[in-house]
Amino acid sequence: MRPHSEVPPYVLAAQAGGAARHLCRRMRNGEPASPADLSRTIGALQQLAGDLAHVLPSLQDQLEEHLLAGRIGAGDTAGEAWDKVADVGHALAQAHASSVVMASELRASQRVLGELASS
Repeated sequence: MRPHSEVPPYVLAAQAGGAARHLCRRMRNGEPASPADLSRTIGALQQLAGDLAHVLPSLQDQLEEHLLAGRIGAGDTAGEAWDKVADVGHALAQAHASSVVMASELRASQRVLGELASS
């Protein structure tokens, strides 16, 4: 078994996705939660969205490193390979922007929920 630090990034991403699906099932099944638990859940989701926003640029950096090292794009011309990397980069930038917006909106909803709970 690999040491914890050697867990591949895709496994960590899959674990995060599995946790999100588990949360979704529990919420969909109407599992009761206190207002404080709802606020903490929103806060944790806000943190997750913020963490995703930080991860996405690193993916693009690694993709570019792999291209420069010749580990991807060998069947394409240099221009084609860079165009594909740019397309991935554009999609990742859009996902990054969406994650930033999601984190901001979740932060706002947590703040309003806190105001609601205190009134």
